[in-house]
Amino acid sequence: MATRTLVAVLVSLLAAACNSAPRATQQEPAVAPPPATADKPGDKPADPKVADKAADETKQKAEEKQQKQKDLKKELQKKQRELDYARIEQGTGELDRTVRTMTVEAALQRTAADLEQARTALDLFLTEQKPRELEDKKISLDRSTYYAEESKDELAELVAMYEADEFAKTTKELVLKRGRRQLEMADRSLAISRREHREFEQHTLPQRERDLRRKVADAELERRKAEIEAEKAKVELQVAERKAKERGADLEEEIADLQEKLQKLAKESP
Repeated sequence: MATRTLVAVLVSLLAAACNSAPRATQQEPAVAPPPATADKPGDKPADPKVADKAADETKQKAEEKQQKQKDLKKELQKKQRELDYARIEQGTGELDRTVRTMTVEAALQRTAADLEQARTALDLFLTEQKPRELEDKKISLDRSTYYAEESKDELAELVAMYEADEFAKTTKELVLKRGRRQLEMADRSLAISRREHREFEQHTLPQRERDLRRKVADAELERRKAEIEAEKAKVELQVAERKAKERGADLEEEIADLQEKLQKLAKESP
């Protein structure tokens, strides 16, 4: 009986000792913080500064897009105006080219007519006028020569006739005096005719011929200049027409590019 009581007391003491001693605990693993995740659209950012910065960036992009659209529209309007002016200039240029072509053709016709007239005048002078006028002057000279010779012969005859006559001395002197004066006038007229003929043949006619030949040369020069001007005008008009067409085509291409950029920009999100 006493032994059972002792055993019970020992068991109670052992249990009390176990309850009062510290218990060994296992170390629990540290829990890592949840990884930071990107804010989803519509989620409210945790940091107000981040939200303000994102809003500023969105606003800035929208303003840049708006400014870019404005610049593109302004450039497009400018190119469209340039195209309108280019088309107007192309029309007026066509009129200018027509006028210049008419002017060049008129110059060609005028110089051709002047050259033909100058050549005809020279040919007429050489074949008709010069021989005829020379012959006319020769006839005048021959007439003076014949008149002088006849006057000389008549005086000699009068001298021979009245020299042996002893009578009518007064009549003799009058007749001989008249004959001598007639011969003198004939000689003086002949001298003038000779000088006129020499001057006409050696100076007047050659000077007229030189003038006519110079007119032909001038007309040929003007004709050549007109031909060169016609060739030059032809090239310049072709270049001007080509430039006008290429300018219009370039502007149309630039306008199409600007319109395409505006369409793409309108579809982009800010």
